[in-house]
Amino acid sequence: MHTYAGSATTSPRATRCNALDPGGLIPVVAPARPAHTRHVHHDTIMFDAGAATSTGNRRLANEDSHVVDERFCLVADGMGGHVAGGVASSVAAAEIARHLAGATVIEESMLHRAVEVAHRQILRRAVLDDTDGMGTVVLAAIACTQDGSPAIAIAHVGDSRCYRFAGGELELVTADHSLVHELVRSGRCSVDEAAAHPMANVITRAVGVEQLALAEVTMLEARHCRLLLCSDGLSDELPTPTIGRVLAGIVDPQAAAARLVELALAGEARDNVTAVVIDVVPTS
Repeated sequence: MHTYAGSATTSPRATRCNALDPGGLIPVVAPARPAHTRHVHHDTIMFDAGAATSTGNRRLANEDSHVVDERFCLVADGMGGHVAGGVASSVAAAEIARHLAGATVIEESMLHRAVEVAHRQILRRAVLDDTDGMGTVVLAAIACTQDGSPAIAIAHVGDSRCYRFAGGELELVTADHSLVHELVRSGRCSVDEAAAHPMANVITRAVGVEQLALAEVTMLEARHCRLLLCSDGLSDELPTPTIGRVLAGIVDPQAAAARLVELALAGEARDNVTAVVIDVVPTS
């Protein structure tokens, strides 16, 4: 059960606090469903991306949504119940994609506007469907510009994760928006204590739930690397060395995404599992 800190809203998503420690994730069957692979170009950046998703071993429906489009890739992990979570994630994915796809140049201010549009559409849909409290975690990688130069923006709200693999090293780009992460960061809780904390399932930011949540945006240099966008159903199941080996060892991004989901499903896989693997290739 996953809870938003600002309300009594709960979700069937299962999250463990080992997500706070990227070096110490606990290792944990349904077949992975491959998604499409696309070559994504923007100025001097090319995205070669592949995706895979699965309902997992415990869930009845897949509440994750993902998009691979011309200049961005996105993962949304819904919360709010069997039906509502899937609606929230699909609305967010569609609205953010629509907002970004129409832009000639994508800048950071546009990312925040896209999240705001998605937030308001989810609130509107919740009223129409009488499903108050539904929301979604959102994570996106966007080919954009910073001070007139090509860059990669990683925008996230919630606890879906972006990893970057470059030079043989795996780096966690995002920081989970969760209550226990805040406790650990402030020194009020150790990582070991957080793993068994009774509030380990509480997230502090979500799109479409109560007050508008500000996306945290990290700008990356437009250089050759491999990115992984994933829902917590994957990052909670696989230790980082396993993620790193897959990203290093499987050349095709579609095959790498499918393998990551497959490995998660070989374990407990209590949650939906989604992976988007992106090869970032500068073209000049």
